[in-house]
Amino acid sequence: MKKAIVILLMLCATVGAKAQTKVAHINSSELIEAMPEADSIQKKLLKEQEQWQLILSEKEKEAKTKYATLMQIIDDPNVSKSMKEIRTQEVENLQKQYQELNQRAQEELQKKQEELLSPLLEKVKATISEVAKSNGYAYVLDTTEGSGIIYSDASYDLMPLVKAKLGLK
Repeated sequence: MKKAIVILLMLCATVGAKAQTKVAHINSSELIEAMPEADSIQKKLLKEQEQWQLILSEKEKEAKTKYATLMQIIDDPNVSKSMKEIRTQEVENLQKQYQELNQRAQEELQKKQEELLSPLLEKVKATISEVAKSNGYAYVLDTTEGSGIIYSDASYDLMPLVKAKLGLK
């Protein structure tokens, strides 16, 4: 009977210790939006986007003009077949250039966004980790949709124990 009581007390102590693991949550997107740096980053990205839009609109205008010219000559019996083929090829080339330029613009904008946001994201992550450690949190979950754990206390990592059990290094 004494053994059962001792085992029960040990189980209760273990459960009590586990209950003290602190977990917190934060919406990192909301935090980033509240930071003053976010406005300047947004303005820089908007300026970059406007520059690309200007380039794209010029290319689109050029393609529309060439297309209109092609439509005028396509049914004209006085224009040679070779001239029609040349104009058709010009329009196709401009459309291809526009598509490539549009794709490049998207890639460049994404690179610029990553370049500008990376330092801010690192600052936020470091600050969250610092606050979590100083307040004794084992885990901090990000409540931003599609996110996960921002911070976890390494002492709760099961990887070394599982690897040892499996005989892995």
